[in-house]
Amino acid sequence: MRGAERLIAVALIVVSGCASSMSSKFLLPSESVDNIGCIAVLPLKNETRDPQAGKVVSDILSIGLMQRGGFNIMDRMEVERVLGERDIHTPGGISPEDAAGMGIILGVQAVFAGRVTRYVYTPSDLPTEGAVPAADFSLSLIDTATGQTIWTGSGKFVPSGLLATGTTPLADVVQDGVSSLLDSFYSGIGQRAATSGGMCWYDPNTIMSGVVVASRPAYPPAPRYEALPVQRPVQQQVASVRPPEQRPQVAQATTPARVSILNASGSPRTSALVGITLIKNKINVVNVSVEKIATPSSVIYYKPAYYEQALAIARLLKKMPKLVQMEVAKWDITLIVGKDFR
Repeated sequence: MRGAERLIAVALIVVSGCASSMSSKFLLPSESVDNIGCIAVLPLKNETRDPQAGKVVSDILSIGLMQRGGFNIMDRMEVERVLGERDIHTPGGISPEDAAGMGIILGVQAVFAGRVTRYVYTPSDLPTEGAVPAADFSLSLIDTATGQTIWTGSGKFVPSGLLATGTTPLADVVQDGVSSLLDSFYSGIGQRAATSGGMCWYDPNTIMSGVVVASRPAYPPAPRYEALPVQRPVQQQVASVRPPEQRPQVAQATTPARVSILNASGSPRTSALVGITLIKNKINVVNVSVEKIATPSSVIYYKPAYYEQALAIARLLKKMPKLVQMEVAKWDITLIVGKDFR
């Protein structure tokens, strides 16, 4: 049965006294995946002491999705390449709260994100067994365009065999856990018309289509980011853009600005629409986030050396926002999208 409130709970009682448990649930109608073709698996947020825990779960999840088919899965190396091109490094993984923004940057329709909270050999309930591998993690499938979570699953996993002790690799426990969660996910979506076998990659020239699937054996070259040439506006165009009162008298940067988009419009889809517009025009978007409190008017904050690039970004948008200079800021340019973009 397919439905928004479908809940699957499984408890595996083990003879040794240990138990694995898991639950999964569709938060939106399971039909929400029908139009999703390309998915990226993001580095999971690692909240354990083992620095490899997030990577292990992410890799096993990617392999499990590819084996089951139904979606085109963006290669993990391609995910790292695209994020690296934008100087985005996530040694501790990406939290589900930031996942939709990363999906926009990657140019995919949905992302799998999650957290690993336990990845360790833990003492058994029975003193004769010694240490037992245990892994706790959660997964979420998130729609890139809306930022909404379609499906979520989580579990606490330990070996299920009587002889499973400290000699059982932690990766085997993770593989069993991921397999169980994916089984519950796929049982909820039924047969899909789409089949895997193609590849997903980021291409700024075709990102408007949402998904790029190809049968070629190699990825396209990495996009080259160049400083945007700024055309001097004619006099009547100057009034349409509201620059700061005094134009900064500083040398302008020749390297691409690191641009952040903060969606304060009140509409989740605005992040995707604005993000796609900028990325398609080779703007170096490195962060996309959502502000819960809506802002009436849009504004672009920029560091003095990035005035020209901020002005170029303003001209790309259908409604030109106000430009405001900031001496100290986390990003070179921050675009706050207000309700006037809805």
